[in-house]
Amino acid sequence: MLRYGIRLAASIATFILGLTLSFVPSLFSSDAPRVNVYEREVLEADRQYIDAHINRDVAALDRLLAEDFVIGGRFGGVTGKAQRLSLLTDSGFSFVDINSSGTRVTASENAGEVSGYAVLRGGYGGREYTSPSYRYVRRFERRDGRWQVVGVETSRGCGH
Repeated sequence: MLRYGIRLAASIATFILGLTLSFVPSLFSSDAPRVNVYEREVLEADRQYIDAHINRDVAALDRLLAEDFVIGGRFGGVTGKAQRLSLLTDSGFSFVDINSSGTRVTASENAGEVSGYAVLRGGYGGREYTSPSYRYVRRFERRDGRWQVVGVETSRGCGH
């Protein structure tokens, strides 16, 4: 009788172990989207773009912006690289925070895009402001071996 009890316990333990191990591959092969290496690189360049604005780092932004960079959309006309860089040198203007939500990234070997919704907090002329929520799309290209921002488009957000 004791022998059958030991066999039964060993069988149950083996069954439980097998059942547990059958779930391990599913933990690593989830249907959740994975970020590929290019997407990680583009997200890093996007983070540097935002940090350069907040930290008023003109040199970093100069490296990140392509020579043919343009930004346009909701907040006015089209602006080029020189105008964007001069914004950071304007002591009356500051970026305090850019809070993003619904961020999506797509990227291949030489092109990428980061999009989502954002609210910008900053200051101008001694007054603080917070923008309404807006949608943004930042486009990146790999040029001379590094990611650069080639364009930014903004439009009305949807309350994110």
